[in-house]
Amino acid sequence: MVREAGGRSAERTRARTSRSTGRATRFGFLGAVALWKEDGEVRLSTRRARTVMARLLLSPGQLVSMDALVDGLYGERPVKSARNQIHRGVGELRQQGVLIVEQDGSYLLSTPTEVIDAWRFKSLTESARTAAHPRDKVRLLQEALKVWRGPALAGLDSQVFRAAAEEWEERRLTAIQERFGADLALGNHNDLIPEIRRLTSEHPMREHFSWQLMTACYRAGRTGEAIAAFTRLREELAEQLGIDPSPELRHLYEQILRQEPVPTEDAPVPRQLPPRPLKITGRSWELERIRTALERGSRTVAITGASGSGKTTLALEAAHGSAELFPDGQLYNTEPDDVLPGMLRALGDTRVPKRQDEQNGRLRTLLASRRILIVVENVAGAAQVRSFLPACRECALIVTSRSSLSSLREAVQITLGGLSVDDAWALLADGVGAHRLAAEPEATHRVIELCDGLPLAVDIIAAKLAARPHWDIATLAARLEDPGRILSELRHDDLDIRAALDSGYLSLSPEARTLLRKIGYSGKQDVSVQDASCLEKISPAEAEWRIEALVDARMLTVSGMESGGRFTYHCPPMVLAHSRERALTEDQITELDAAVSRVLTGMEDSTGRH
Repeated sequence: MVREAGGRSAERTRARTSRSTGRATRFGFLGAVALWKEDGEVRLSTRRARTVMARLLLSPGQLVSMDALVDGLYGERPVKSARNQIHRGVGELRQQGVLIVEQDGSYLLSTPTEVIDAWRFKSLTESARTAAHPRDKVRLLQEALKVWRGPALAGLDSQVFRAAAEEWEERRLTAIQERFGADLALGNHNDLIPEIRRLTSEHPMREHFSWQLMTACYRAGRTGEAIAAFTRLREELAEQLGIDPSPELRHLYEQILRQEPVPTEDAPVPRQLPPRPLKITGRSWELERIRTALERGSRTVAITGASGSGKTTLALEAAHGSAELFPDGQLYNTEPDDVLPGMLRALGDTRVPKRQDEQNGRLRTLLASRRILIVVENVAGAAQVRSFLPACRECALIVTSRSSLSSLREAVQITLGGLSVDDAWALLADGVGAHRLAAEPEATHRVIELCDGLPLAVDIIAAKLAARPHWDIATLAARLEDPGRILSELRHDDLDIRAALDSGYLSLSPEARTLLRKIGYSGKQDVSVQDASCLEKISPAEAEWRIEALVDARMLTVSGMESGGRFTYHCPPMVLAHSRERALTEDQITELDAAVSRVLTGMEDSTGRH
């Protein structure tokens, strides 16, 4: 049952609060805990009343348990009368007209959040972050900071209040940083220097204040003071923590020494990379090549390979390993259609143009004076990459694609195939145990072969065998050899080879998909141009064009050459099984049977047997 002094229900209490008392009464804890009415501040004479009100203010509109209120008043050593003290504190607040709802021993402060100083501060800072102009941002942040009367929750020292005070102090300092950034964007360099210098002295470990002080001094023509600020910080960090300033600060310092332009606004530093892979097996040569290329100033790295070949893992490992080369941040995107708008938003542009050419120009402007690494996954082709290729030499781009990006002549090309047998064995052993593989070496080799050495497929097998210690590897190999079961076997928890193959299949042209489905239905792992010509009833030249499209998409590989000079091609077991599934779902059986019949007839014709 929910009740409130006087027997009113919680619902009626809230309604009455919003109509009257909520507008006349205000609360605060950004400073000492305070209560104001229309005729001025109401003095709360007891510590228990101040503590109860403070704890309720930290969770407005939420029930706060008796235990939480006791913790706020006494910490870890409550007295025997603690609960009675809380009841008395609640009573004292109610005598002052504070509306408190009780439910099953818990309490709720029934008041709109806008009459609490901390939540008004929070609302104003959130509005400032979406402001269209730095001038509006400065105005809103100044209004927000005026709400503060002193240290948050001053005079309350239990653990819960110390933690809350630290959280709100962090928000205050962040708001000050953002206000300085907006003022710098407006060109108020000279006026800001004394205030930023004071904050830098009070919070020497907060490096962004030093960044802003250096920027303000440099733009005000006081280069010596900017360099001195960096020197002081470097000495302080070395003495107190034994570390150097951040890459962002070191980069700014180098720009100042070289008398280069510095960013015109306090731009956000994007850190969008997903977590670093826990482990990567068998790609040391590729990683070293990417690292070397980025260190030498290459602008673009293109990683291509079949679905499941580990493109994402390699890209993320390379990006994390090279992050220190790009102190202005890292951008990451898996949706190529949203690359330009997404990057603009991440760089602080809240008004993204609608036209792509304008987006291109805006992005290049924002990147012009920065060193940023961009990682974009699943690009469709070289033309798409060129639309967001950075113009400056200080930035770099890593892209992944299933399709060939060979026409990007400026890119360092990394093509991923399956892992070597040794590397695939090591990846399996890491999940299953080397002793288990050593007991069945032939079956293990067969499993690796059926997985085509693809890291995703090998990972799935390792996870499945680890979860089923009673399985022998030979049994699993036999299951993988069954075309009707291989895709189902290559699925475990959230790992699924079928999903990866679906994605690659859907990226193909309609003509390439049609041919691939017929190859899958035919069950032919080794395919010639003549086979493709018969399957589709098209000329050998057209068949060769479609097959090469499948090679570019890593669905087929070149396996040899016929006597007539044309290549032959191989379709991996997983792709073959997936293509057959798609054929049975999307095509008429009569059409598929007719296609296979044409291939058989073509073979007979070529040998003279009818």
